Amino acid sequence: MVIGLVGDGEVETAQGILNAAGVTVPTGDLVNGVYDEAGNFYQMPEQVVGDPDNVAVEDDGAIQAEMAKSREGEVVEEELERRREEKGKGVLKSGDLIKVRARLSDRGGPDVVIVVSKEQSVRVLIRKIQDEIGISGKGKVRIAYLGKILKEGDSLLAQGWREGHVINALVFE
Repeated sequence: MVIGLVGDGEVETAQGILNAAGVTVPTGDLVNGVYDEAGNFYQMPEQVVGDPDNVAVEDDGAIQAEMAKSREGEVVEEELERRREEKGKGVLKSGDLIKVRARLSDRGGPDVVIVVSKEQSVRVLIRKIQDEIGISGKGKVRIAYLGKILKEGDSLLAQGWREGHVINALVFE
């Protein structure tokens, strides 16, 4: 994702993501490796960092047509958003990113901090939490804030959440 943002000229957003993840790139080139907050070195293969040469580009119009044909618009919309994020095509600007601290109900360990866009739905936040804690597809997560279960289709800000506040991630396995 960071590489795609840099390629699109969104260097500030890419730097924000690296900062949020606690990753440093001392040489400025990901091929030469990166370091995490603990000082661990991670070598980045050139195949991971570079753009592929022999891949067909999927037409966004085809994805939109696919969405229009489906009767399950919400599910397809979520899939479309997931695909765009995975491809690094999600439109994110550094001013739109927020850090959300989630306290997990199934463990007493440290809170999980997730970076999302202000406009993204709670559903995207839930998916990122599931990925972060390693229960993708296995368990269900519901988000509660100030005693209310939040609607998955609306954004955090639309439901009254304020930056800096902690949300509760109710984990059901």
